[in-house]
Amino acid sequence: MKSSFSDSLKEQTLLNKRYFIKGFLGSGISSEVFKCLDNQTGLMKAAKIYFDNRRKEFKKETKMNKIISEINSPYLLRCYESGIGLLSKKGKNYEKKRYAILELGNHGSLFGALFKTESGFSEDVCKYTFLKILNGVEDLHKNGICHRDIKSENIVLVGDNYEIKLCDFGYSTKFIKNNQKKKLKNTIGTPYYKAPEILENKEYDGDKIDIFSIGALLFVLMTKKFAFIEARPSGLYNLIKEKKYDDYWDQLQNFHNIVINSEKFKNLFLRMVAYIPEERPTIEQIKNDEWLQDIINSTPEQISHLKNKMISEINIL
Repeated sequence: MKSSFSDSLKEQTLLNKRYFIKGFLGSGISSEVFKCLDNQTGLMKAAKIYFDNRRKEFKKETKMNKIISEINSPYLLRCYESGIGLLSKKGKNYEKKRYAILELGNHGSLFGALFKTESGFSEDVCKYTFLKILNGVEDLHKNGICHRDIKSENIVLVGDNYEIKLCDFGYSTKFIKNNQKKKLKNTIGTPYYKAPEILENKEYDGDKIDIFSIGALLFVLMTKKFAFIEARPSGLYNLIKEKKYDDYWDQLQNFHNIVINSEKFKNLFLRMVAYIPEERPTIEQIKNDEWLQDIINSTPEQISHLKNKMISEINIL
């Protein structure tokens, strides 16, 4: 009987004598990501192969992936294994590589999904998507972990059910030690999503900078635009800092040529990107916000409808 893996091993790029590399998915500053076939299970997965000069990142991310796998959250991308293995090309041992095998975001990132929409998600789909992301961040925070690089590129659509999962935990860290919050110092993250305290080189609370980032992401989901280039106390963001909210919306809408009619959405967004970190809501407070109550109280049938509507809006069907 012919094997289901009909290609000869000598014609394959093989990782750790187990994973057939099937295609390139993308790259970052520390690694490249490939689609791969698990020869033992027959499942398609993702192989994250680290650059040789990124040993520190590999070690840190491997440790964090192990912690996150123990959380066992359906909203966080699963890491199956990581280690050092041979990358063999056409049957010849090529070189040793540090790698991680992850769940495959087979429908791409939320960034790519948003790119397919005309002007962001409809408001009800925005709520559906945002709540899934919120659940993932909540699972991290409950375990004393902050992500520190939440953005549309770090959220993927997984499996036949298009599950929304937070990924890429290379910047994640513990912000609670011995049941006490500890201040963080590293200046990391991505422009458009960075909280002002990071840009001002201040010590910060890990959960509060995540709240800022998902607030900035919420605006992207709703509009396919950025709320501000960076959260610097100048220009548009200075209006946030000074709480001149009417002026902020007027200038933003003129700049992007958009009109946002949902006052409930705008109120939640402004709370999440508050200049003073202590004024930003907790995850629980966000879930209790008026704007989210219809999705919070939705039936399973309504949730299924919203998922299908999201798929339709990003032209996957």
